[in-house]
Formats: sequence, structure tokens, C-alpha cells
Amino acid sequence: MSRKAAVLYFFQSKAVDIFIRAYTLYTYIWCRALTETDLEFMGVRLMPGYKDPYYKRPITKGEIGCFMSHYRIWAKTTYEGLDEVLVLEDDARFEPYFRFKLQMVLNELRRLKVSWDLVYIGRKSLNDNNESRLENSKLLVRPGYSYWTLGYLLSGRGAKKLLNANPLKKLLPVDEFLPIMFNQHPQAEWLEQFDERNLIALSASPLLIYPIRYTSDDGYVSDTEDSVTVQVARDEPSTDRKEIKEDL
Repeated sequence: MSRKAAVLYFFQSKAVDIFIRAYTLYTYIWCRALTETDLEFMGVRLMPGYKDPYYKRPITKGEIGCFMSHYRIWAKTTYEGLDEVLVLEDDARFEPYFRFKLQMVLNELRRLKVSWDLVYIGRKSLNDNNESRLENSKLLVRPGYSYWTLGYLLSGRGAKKLLNANPLKKLLPVDEFLPIMFNQHPQAEWLEQFDERNLIALSASPLLIYPIRYTSDDGYVSDTEDSVTVQVARDEPSTDRKEIKEDL
């Protein structure tokens, strides 16, 4: 069994364990073979001058695939007119009593009658000092700059806001894009690339999911980090780019 197949098997078995019986499994969009020409064919343009804030490198093909996978879910949410969806990545580790805790968060949203577009249930907070708890809430905060898209609730309105930002024309990693959309990103020049930054974001606190492994753990592998960066070159287009474009 391949590593990716093993991860999916583990995720599906955990979904059964926590009684998530109805879900749609989206295959990760594999972009390691893509060239710059392929991206142009699909109408994808990278944000000019983007460099990873920590490693100072261009975006990787794995990060592009991750973004496109999330984008496809946002598009499907809008196309099908769904009111609320729960998005989970396959490396999510569920906290004990996950389903009960998730229902508590949903109940809190209903009780407070708070407007929301996106609710993180798993993330890495990078600026705790810029976060505040919702009034009369024990389970929800307004997040600051955060990493990871392990899991989040998304409303139909939120999906439309993300799509309307036209992110495939100035693409960067998805966990950089989301904080931009709720106006909590430290890079002012990136914020300026998107005029409408009015996504109403909340976060569960305490969180409901964490990564299966962290970067320092034995056996840690990342499809986003452990892939080549995108080089600007006029290579021959890959043979499966039409299929990938159709997925979007």
C-alpha cells in the first residue's frame, strides 16, 4: 500500500469511528508534473514576487495542488448551493469526542446568532495577541494570523467570497490566502492584492483537530513542503493538464 493510500485508509477508518457516515472524498490534485505552461493553460497565475515567509523560497507544486484541491471544494459548495460544509484534510487527527465537540461549536454558533463565513476547527495560531474571545462564548474566538487548513467549517456565503477574490490569478498557499481574506495577514503587500477582505472568520477554542504528525516527528512527510518549487520556464506541457483543468 502506498503512503498516500495508507493515509486515506487511516482517515476513512477514523471517520467511521467518529460516526461521520456521509462524506465526499476529494482526491488531492497532483501538481508535481506541472510546468509553468500548464499553469497558464489552466488560467493559473502565481502571485508576483511571492516568497515563503520562513524559507524564502517560491511556492511549491505541492502547495499549488493543495490550493487547487480546496478551491475545487469551494467551487462545488457554490455550484450546489450548499449552506454549510465541513472541510477536512487527510492528515487530521481528531480529538476525543470530536463529534460531540463539533456539535457544541455548531450549537454555540446558533445560540449566539453570530454571522460567520469560516470557522477553523484546526489551525496553528501565529499571533495569539491579536485574538479575542467572542462575547458570551466559551468555544469561539476571532482568529489572528494562522497557518494550516486541517479542518474548517465553511458557509455558502464564505465559499462565494473566496471564489470572488479570483485567487487563481494571484495564487499563493491556501493557508496564507485565508488570513488575507479576513484581513489578518502581516504582509501588507499581499493584502493589497485583494480588494475585498471581508471574510468573517472564527475559530473553535479549544481546537477539535491537530496534525497526525508534526515536522519534528519521526515519519513526518509533507506533500506540500517536500516538492519542487515552480520555476518560470517554457517546458513542454504535461499530457494530463486538460484533466486537471476540468477538475477545477
